[in-house]
Amino acid sequence: MRSCRRLRTPAERRIAPRLCRASGGAGGRDDPDESERKPSFGGGTDSNGRMHVPTDAFGGMSPEFKAASALKTLFTMVAVRIVLAQEEGYDNEGGGGTPTSIALGKFLEENPLRDGNEWLQKMLECEQTEMRLIALRLIEVRKAYAENQFDFNDVKKTAREEITKDNDKLMLDYMEQSLNAE
Repeated sequence: MRSCRRLRTPAERRIAPRLCRASGGAGGRDDPDESERKPSFGGGTDSNGRMHVPTDAFGGMSPEFKAASALKTLFTMVAVRIVLAQEEGYDNEGGGGTPTSIALGKFLEENPLRDGNEWLQKMLECEQTEMRLIALRLIEVRKAYAENQFDFNDVKKTAREEITKDNDKLMLDYMEQSLNAE
């Protein structure tokens, strides 16, 4: 069986105590080397201590800008769902929907929403005044949602928690597989 003392990557060391306790091996809190090690970061770091992300990684965009672009599209999708839900509420007779919900649903079916701005631009270029007015409504709803409803702090917290949970599971699975292979 593999000794837990040989685990060298930060992720292996973080998972090792649980796995080693379960397998009866050494490591974890009893490892004298463990407390002396400083955290390390993969890849190169800039002088400010932050990881260097190559400028061509996301078409010249920073990861934060790329995430913001994805959020714009998400907020557009949210705006569509909000407007559709509002319109369903206006259709008290349970018919086929309001003219707005029918037009919006048809446009969405014919034009899948992949980029929020491009999709709204296409809607604003429609000949029908109703479609242009729906686009303006969506623009206002997505702005209001982004400014007043979306919890950016919760996204940061949730993303960190999910990354930690997923990384731990991946490393645990990897270590179990490695230990069973020897």
